[in-house]
Amino acid sequence: MAAMSGKLYDRRASLMVVQGEKALDLSDMRFRFSVKQEDAESPGNAEIRVWNLSESTVKSIRGEYSRVVLQAGYQEAPFGVIFDGTIKQYRIGREGTDSYLDILAADGDEAYNFAFCSRTLAAGSSAGDRIAAAIQTMSTAGVTGGDVLIPSTGGILPRGKVLFGMAKAIIRSEMPALQTTWSIQNGKVNVIPLTGYLPGEAVVLNSLSGLIGRPEQTIDGLKVRCLINPRIRIGGLIKVDNKSINQTVQQNPDAAPLAYNQYAGLQQLASVTADGIYRVYVAEYTGDTRGQEWYVDLTCLTVDPVTQTVKAYG
Repeated sequence: MAAMSGKLYDRRASLMVVQGEKALDLSDMRFRFSVKQEDAESPGNAEIRVWNLSESTVKSIRGEYSRVVLQAGYQEAPFGVIFDGTIKQYRIGREGTDSYLDILAADGDEAYNFAFCSRTLAAGSSAGDRIAAAIQTMSTAGVTGGDVLIPSTGGILPRGKVLFGMAKAIIRSEMPALQTTWSIQNGKVNVIPLTGYLPGEAVVLNSLSGLIGRPEQTIDGLKVRCLINPRIRIGGLIKVDNKSINQTVQQNPDAAPLAYNQYAGLQQLASVTADGIYRVYVAEYTGDTRGQEWYVDLTCLTVDPVTQTVKAYG
C-alpha cells in the first residue's frame, strides 16, 4: 500500500493560468480554491479566488489566458495536479480593503458539450473501437484518452458502423452493455467498470498520513476527510483502518429493509469492507494558502476482499 511519506505540515501550492505555450505563475499570491471531481459524466469544476492582484495583471489574465492548472501538496511529500481545466468566467470584487479575482473553471467541458463525431467504422468493430473514435473526436477540444478499462466481453459488429452525433452520446450509449462508468479527469477520459477500479496501490490513510477525524458510514458511501493528497484518484483505491470508522448497526440483513423516513424510502447504508479497501467516487478539495483549510473530502464504496469487486451495499 502507498502510504504518504515525509512532512505534511509544510504546504506547497502552484497556480498557473495558461494560453498555449504562455503561462503566468500566480503561486506567490494568496489564493483559495474549491474543486469537485467525481466518477460521473458531468465535468469537474473549480472555483479559485486570488487576492490583491494589480489591475494590469487582472486585465492581462482576463484578456489573454484560457486555462488554469492547480497543483497542491507538500514540500517533502506528494505534490501534483489536482485540477486542470478551461476558464469559463471571471468575477472581481472586494473583501474589506482586499481586492480579489475569482476564476471559475471546468474540466473538459468544451469536449463534453461540443465534440461532434462523424465517421464510419469498418465491419468487425468492437465497443472499444467506437469509444476510441469518440475520444479521438474529443481530442480536438483538448481531451484525450486516459485509463480506458473496457471488459473483454462484448460483441463484434458484422457490418460497418456509422457514428454520427455528439461524442459524449456515443460513449454514453456503450456504457450500459459494458457495465462501466466514464468521466473526464484533468483532460483525460477514463472508463472504469462499475465493479472495478484503476490499477495501482491503495493510498493508506491514517493519523500519520493525513486522515482527519473519523470516517462515517452513510447511505451515499463511506465519507472520509484527509489532508490534500494528489495521489488519490477518482476511481482509485484508498485503505482505511475499519476500527476508525463510525459505523451504524443495521438490522438483520435477512429481514426486510428498515424504512427511515416517508420520503427517502429504504435504509441501505454502504457496506464496510473487511480489509479496509475502498474505491473513490467523489473528491472535493478545499484549500487556502494563507488559511486553515487544506482538505479533501472523499465518498467511497467498499472493494470486496474475496472477489476484488466494488460492492455498494450489504
